[in-house]
Amino acid sequence: MIDPILVCPFDKKLLDKLKRRKVVIHTNDLNVLPHILKEVNKSIDLHALKIQTEKPLSTIVFEEKWATLPMVIYSTDFGEFKDLMPQLGKIRKSNVRIFLSPHREHNFTGLRILSSLQISCGINFNGDPLNWSLMNDLMHYAIYGRAPHAPVEPFDWLVSHYHPADYTDYDFVYFNNPAKYLHINEKEQIALTETDLLNGNLIDEGIGSLDNIEENRKYNDSLNFRYEIMLRMNECAFCSAFRICLAKFSSLPNKKDTCKVFFSDFLDAADYYYSIKNSKGKHLWQL
Repeated sequence: MIDPILVCPFDKKLLDKLKRRKVVIHTNDLNVLPHILKEVNKSIDLHALKIQTEKPLSTIVFEEKWATLPMVIYSTDFGEFKDLMPQLGKIRKSNVRIFLSPHREHNFTGLRILSSLQISCGINFNGDPLNWSLMNDLMHYAIYGRAPHAPVEPFDWLVSHYHPADYTDYDFVYFNNPAKYLHINEKEQIALTETDLLNGNLIDEGIGSLDNIEENRKYNDSLNFRYEIMLRMNECAFCSAFRICLAKFSSLPNKKDTCKVFFSDFLDAADYYYSIKNSKGKHLWQL
């Protein structure tokens, strides 16, 4: 039996119906965290708390009582480091991963700072990034950097789960892979991804339908979508990096100088990481 983790809003009536299920609660309001803490202490099986905010990271006041919450914070802006410094102690004590938007160039520097300070972080890579070159630089830092640093997602997750003979979908990092996560709203409408739910692209309705989700045609089709893409014989299907990109940027008009370069380098990094992880014995260094 498939028992997906449900990504849902903070709605007490809905959560009462989901008590026996593992959930990711998402909210745009930091002020509801005390209420979420109360509910978690009752009976919610909380996988993670997803917080999306327009506030710069440096302006968020972290509280010690948040330390028990497994949090993922999505912020549009790193902000000012001088303002973030007083918060660093509390952030390090928290069970938190911080994602920043790719649409502000200084966020890429901010992620390097966070990672170097041993704070888990990542780029919110759910759309066309502002600058593919900066994405590539950040990926190289995350995978090849020798100085100690915390994981930078989705790069760390992908190379850690990569196998050259299989497909690897980094959308797990963003709670957006239906093999593990499904999205549900207050009306008990169910969708494969957050975007699908917002756009009304539903696969079913009613919490009870989750008990037989493996019989849902739309759900099963989503698990096999990669094969459908390959049958279309389009540009993505012939790309060497398809097994880690999975045609997420198929709508880009110029793939040759954008996603193709980045994901080819990302695939090389994944192969490098895989070879190091599975190497046996010592190898003579090469010129």
